Amino acid sequence: MLLLQALTVLLTVGTSAASALPGPLRLAATFSRISNELDHMSLGNCPVSKATIPLNDTSVYLPQPASNLTLKYIAIGRGTQNYTCASSSASAIPVQIGAAATLFDASCLASKSLNLLHEIPAVVGDAPIGSLAFLAELLSHSTNTTDLILGEHYFNAAGAPVIDFRVSGRRDWVVASKNASVDAPQTSSDADQNVPWLKLNRKSGCGIQEVYRVMTYQGSAPSTCAGLNKTLEVQYAAEYWFYG
Repeated sequence: MLLLQALTVLLTVGTSAASALPGPLRLAATFSRISNELDHMSLGNCPVSKATIPLNDTSVYLPQPASNLTLKYIAIGRGTQNYTCASSSASAIPVQIGAAATLFDASCLASKSLNLLHEIPAVVGDAPIGSLAFLAELLSHSTNTTDLILGEHYFNAAGAPVIDFRVSGRRDWVVASKNASVDAPQTSSDADQNVPWLKLNRKSGCGIQEVYRVMTYQGSAPSTCAGLNKTLEVQYAAEYWFYG
């Protein structure tokens, strides 16, 4: 229950912020109210061995994880899907050139309630990334959690997706390639704005063999480049599951 309270506070402050960071007085008051409840509890680094990835929610299923692999991490990714436009005309179509996201540890949430976990991308997808990262850092210092920010996701110079946990002191990292892609479930009127669910396989790295992006929220580019700049960043959030 404390975990859910902490997450609710984190998301409430983030989604109601009018700028990249909430006002210092408001943040201090909010943090003070929950600090006693959060003392000595763990928000991250929970075992995830019993969690089951939601691969049956789409009309076409992603392949299952390899049977010889173990689930190592579950994260919420929050960032942008990045596109480019050759021109600003209606005949031009945005082309994806990568993504960038911060990965937040969702292991304890997954161990407590997978249903709630699956609701989180749609909430944090509308929250300023600066607020989420700042509050995660504050919460990690007031609990017995080493770091709520697991790592970062970006694309390298060769255009390959990279997941790097070394920023949080771990050894795991992976340069990946797309193995499979399926359309996100059509669960709402704006579901076509959600980027596809993916399975990625390792090309090189340490500790991670397969990566899944599921429960996506937004991130899709507009249908044409009409009136758009040459480069475009579209906000998104998703669950990431890592096997090794």
